[in-house]
Amino acid sequence: MGTILYELHFDWTDSLPLLIPLVVGLGFFFVFKWYPEQNTGANQRGSSGYTGYVFFKWMGWIVGVLTIILFVCLLAAHIYDFSEKKNALENNEVLIVEGYVEQYHAMPFEGHDTEHFEINGVFFEYTNFELTNGYNVPACYGGVVKENGQYLKIKYVDNLGYNVILYIEELAP
Repeated sequence: MGTILYELHFDWTDSLPLLIPLVVGLGFFFVFKWYPEQNTGANQRGSSGYTGYVFFKWMGWIVGVLTIILFVCLLAAHIYDFSEKKNALENNEVLIVEGYVEQYHAMPFEGHDTEHFEINGVFFEYTNFELTNGYNVPACYGGVVKENGQYLKIKYVDNLGYNVILYIEELAP
């Protein structure tokens, strides 16, 4: 038995980029409230700004609804993906590789690259700049995979040809 370095968990802070469509959607909902304040009398039929007011009102509603639907769909997909991976891990429906870390390539602190390595010919690649359920913390940000020669047991799933790490345990060789 070794030391568990990582196990799949849900962290809401990893989902913060999903709030972007929500904020944009809410902004569009309220744009028609702002327009008449900036253009006095624009919301009165027959005024010179009324056409613009109607345009912004409908555009606000349409884009607002669409971006909020996008937010709900993205959040539901993210939670569903997490649930599938958590169930796979709990039911041991995962692939397992054990061995020494080889061909380790660290991601630089400033990004613009990925961190990747192999264990017994199984390739793993990740970056913390992608929204994913699974291990994605490079060593420069406190990640647990740090160098060649670490002896690890990794549980992972294949996600469209991309190996997603769900569990990392450091073992004594």
